[in-house]
Amino acid sequence: MQLDEVLMGFVAELDEEVFAHSKRVQSLALLLGERMGLTSVELNQLGLGAFLHDIGKTSVPAKVLNKEAPLTPEEWELVKAHPKVGFDLAESLALSDSVKRIILEHHLWADGTGGYPQETGCTTPSLLSQITTVADVVDAMTSHRPYRQALPLSTCLNHLVENAGTKFNADIVAVFRALVSQGLLGFERPPSLQTGNPAITNGLTVGRR
Repeated sequence: MQLDEVLMGFVAELDEEVFAHSKRVQSLALLLGERMGLTSVELNQLGLGAFLHDIGKTSVPAKVLNKEAPLTPEEWELVKAHPKVGFDLAESLALSDSVKRIILEHHLWADGTGGYPQETGCTTPSLLSQITTVADVVDAMTSHRPYRQALPLSTCLNHLVENAGTKFNADIVAVFRALVSQGLLGFERPPSLQTGNPAITNGLTVGRR
């Protein structure tokens, strides 16, 4: 069986919304990568890694992924395990180190001081991982989730800017801000990114990405 067929078999097991989210994250990550001058090889690695970043969620029951109420500690541990589960899947398929790192590191802070999993063996995530993280957060915050409504783009931008240099790579945040200001998002836009979307008043919740 070809590698592509094996990968698509895993992808087919993803929750429908996780799959759609992964495609949107891939599109935005590639746009950010292009604007940052990545090589074609790096973009290929980024595109595959961003698409597969949540592949480990095949191990998380749909009732947990789609739960409206707060997760129990046990359920949260299941969710937090998905980067390592995804990394192990990628390793079993002999995917490149760049792709494996994206899958493993996309919930780590850019400065290496927070996020999960902490047992990665790396001080800070790779640049490709950090690009994926920003794309992941943007889509997660501006999309409707079972446990909250989509947040407005302004809230997302404020969150990125306030945490630039710690949770997020400041250069990547600057590139995203420029794309927004130029009206060149270039990815499938959730309703919350449309002009005239009313402000969501239930507070900032990045959620369970």
